[in-house]
Amino acid sequence: GHHRRAVMEPALRVALEAVHLSPVRTVVHVTGGAAQSLGWVMAVPGASRTVLEARVPYTRTAMVDVLGAEPSSYVSAQTAMGLARAAYKRGVKLSPPHGSEHRNVVGVGCTCALASVPAKKGAHRCVVATFGVLGSATYELMLQKGLRDRWEEDGLASRLVVQALADAAAEAEAARAEAEMDGDVADAVFPKNKPDAVEKRHAFTIPMDLTDGDALSHTRNKLEDPIASLLAGDLALVELIGGTVTAVECVPAYGHLVLPGSFNPLHVGHREMLAAASLLKPDLPLAFELAVSNVDKGNIHVDEVVKRAKQFEGGMLKTLDGQRDLTSSPTSSPDAVIKPSPSKFESPKLLLTRAPLFSTKAALLPGSTFVVGHDTAIRLVMARYYGGETNMFSAFAKIRFHRCSFIVAGRKSTDGEGTKTFLTLADVGIPPTLKDLFQDLPGFRNDVSSTEIRERRGREV
Repeated sequence: GHHRRAVMEPALRVALEAVHLSPVRTVVHVTGGAAQSLGWVMAVPGASRTVLEARVPYTRTAMVDVLGAEPSSYVSAQTAMGLARAAYKRGVKLSPPHGSEHRNVVGVGCTCALASVPAKKGAHRCVVATFGVLGSATYELMLQKGLRDRWEEDGLASRLVVQALADAAAEAEAARAEAEMDGDVADAVFPKNKPDAVEKRHAFTIPMDLTDGDALSHTRNKLEDPIASLLAGDLALVELIGGTVTAVECVPAYGHLVLPGSFNPLHVGHREMLAAASLLKPDLPLAFELAVSNVDKGNIHVDEVVKRAKQFEGGMLKTLDGQRDLTSSPTSSPDAVIKPSPSKFESPKLLLTRAPLFSTKAALLPGSTFVVGHDTAIRLVMARYYGGETNMFSAFAKIRFHRCSFIVAGRKSTDGEGTKTFLTLADVGIPPTLKDLFQDLPGFRNDVSSTEIRERRGREV
């Protein structure tokens, strides 16, 4: 007999080709159905560029493992979004540590209750959700019972997953087009796409073949105000590169070289301290971190956070080529001569967190090295700040568990007699069991302080 070729339906193939040409990188979590979607996504050439990972958490324990807790209902918009958010975080983790490729990660979650044997009591339904820096979306499909068999229902659920991906891809394309029109930051954040990229910015509509007994609904939420979401506690972290949101919730794995501060204002001393520390840790991407909540004072007001974040958008963050030469500056010692190549310095990113404590920062930024001044180092090992030594050592145990450590920069100091001295790590009484977590920043001196700048500005006003 003549062999009939099995051909993928053109509408699915075209939609998936557009997804694979878009900037989207995805991790997919599907359960209870929509199994065919994974095969379709991977059968269209270009999938290796788009798909970072796919998982089918089928059992109850696998679901709890992905979501981090038992869901109140297995098939709900909330659970689909939980799967999508977990997929997003996983995708960011799996992205390259340097650059901003992770801004294109979209997590997809799908959970279904479809025809089965014995027959299900409840409705047959499927919920798909997507989550990324541009926002989130939810798709709910209620199927008329008894109309289709399991394979047909799975096919519809699978189409919904492809539709969700197609919509996310169209949105990513539109964002990229907009950024290219705005120019400047775009080059750093959006790598130029190949000329053969799909020009159509509208999403493809996947034919669903539904009847009056079926119901499909779709909601979309743009991430309008990430800083407000962070302050409200809906997000744990917001990463900004040149004023563009490149990650929420988490950052790529492998750790960063992080300079925490309140940046009120940001000054050249912050820049130079991070630059000097990067000579000790040349492989780590650079970041400034601003905690939007204080231990004692509550949240910083949203307008103030926006104002401080704005400081990181302009020339202050252009690569360090324009920086005064660290080797020839009179304050650095001869041993600071190892100069990294300027190309090594991408713009440091700004991380906004709700983590005033270093033990919380460590959990959020595992594998990181924190660059701190002498006075912060002294407080770090002062047991009374923790309410006793036991608490202090348990906080450091968490920091160690997350593979974090500290680089300590010196600070000038004036004692009671008015004698000026320069204090370094050697002047901090670090308990012996914690010494391996601290490293000195040699040959670095910068006496600018935010407090002095604020006081000076106050006098000028």
